[in-house]
Formats: sequence, C-alpha cells, structure tokens
Amino acid sequence: MFTGRCFCSDENGRRIFGQMWRNDASEMTCACSRKRAELEKSGRMTVSLHCTANGDYERLQCDDGICWCADPKTGQPTVTPVMEEDMKHLPCYSPLVTGEQYLRRCESLVHSLALIHKEQSEHGTNFLGHPTAFCDYDGSYGPYQIQNGIAYCTGRDGKILGSWQVMASEMSGMNCNCARDTAIHFPERGMMVTEICLANGNYRPNQNVGDVFYCVDSDGYPVGEMMDAWPSDNCVAPVPT
Repeated sequence: MFTGRCFCSDENGRRIFGQMWRNDASEMTCACSRKRAELEKSGRMTVSLHCTANGDYERLQCDDGICWCADPKTGQPTVTPVMEEDMKHLPCYSPLVTGEQYLRRCESLVHSLALIHKEQSEHGTNFLGHPTAFCDYDGSYGPYQIQNGIAYCTGRDGKILGSWQVMASEMSGMNCNCARDTAIHFPERGMMVTEICLANGNYRPNQNVGDVFYCVDSDGYPVGEMMDAWPSDNCVAPVPT
C-alpha cells in the first residue's frame, strides 16, 4: 500500500493528465490539464496545448496556428503572440527543448493517421491494420496504444510495457495505471509497487497482504476497511461515467 501523490482532476472529479508526489506538489495548479480537458469536452478534436507533468502550462504554447510564451500557472501570454511559423523568434523557444516543430512525435503520428483515415474515407476504403495512437497532454505517448487489434500499455516513448495487453474490443475502462506505476513512476523514485495488476494494466480491485484483504480504487489506493476476506463482489464496483 502507498500514499503520497496528487492527481489532476476535471470539474467532476475524474482523473485527468497530471500528477506529482505530494511533497513536490505545493504549487501544482493543474490549470493546463483542466483547460485541455474542457476544450476536448466541448468538441474540439485537435488541441495542441502542452502541459507539464504536474498539469501546469509549458512555457512555449502553440494552438490553432498561434504561438506564445505562457505563464506556467495561467497560460496567459507573457509576450505578444506570433504566428506559428515565427515561433523561433519567441524568447521562450529553445531548439534543444522544442526542436524544429512544435508538435511532438506522438502528436505528429496522430495527425498523419488522421489525414490517412480522411483520405481513405473519401475513397471508400479503410485499412484496419493501421495503428491507433493516443497522446498525453505533454505530447508524449499515452498509456495505451492499439496495434493489429490489440491494446498495449505503453510508456511515454510509445514502447510497450511488459506483457500488459488486451483485445481492443475488450479495452473499455483500460487505464494502465498499475502498469505505468510499476514500470515507470515508482521506479523513478526508487520505489516498488506491491499491488497486483490486471492483464490490461489496471489495478486489480481486490488486493491482499497475507491474511489482510482490502479494496483499491483505479489509482491503487485502499478504499474502505481492511477485511478478513474479500467481499462477495471482489471489490468490483460500478465504473463511474
């Protein structure tokens, strides 16, 4: 069992991108993550705001063809915004950090796949073997990717983590929280996850340490009391919508 992390959430309390260990989270605002979640909820298909690991705004922002240097806490411009082709003239632009283009590898892949899908749809064809990529709010690869009909848990670099996978047709509710904690977040702190993961990379809802049984939420944190045995439903509660 473990404690000590803060997660970003939307206005309804649903977890979104952004997390920090509690002792590092005193100035965490989640402003960027909340803004992105809000824009996506409104129906915008392509949002290119970049958030830091803790959900704040990165210094350089580009969206809808306009780039600006942003205040990390509010996202508001600190200098006059410019067209994206003039991004390199901004004082917050760094070739070592940003590179030649604003979109990162995962985002560029998603953009390319969308163009391919659009072109195929216009010609009445669709190749089901195309991979499906999902990106996080910092532009890195999201927690899972789909290849050849199988959903795999993946790291920020898009590489498959361990053997956590499930058929894409059965991936509803898949979040890979346990897989990423086990393979990335906890090892980065020299720690180890003791909870058990499901095959799809989620935390198994029913856990035990010896003869002590307990339920955990989707982030792996204990909920309710410690028990002598698991409840009849094995801690499986309805998934919130």
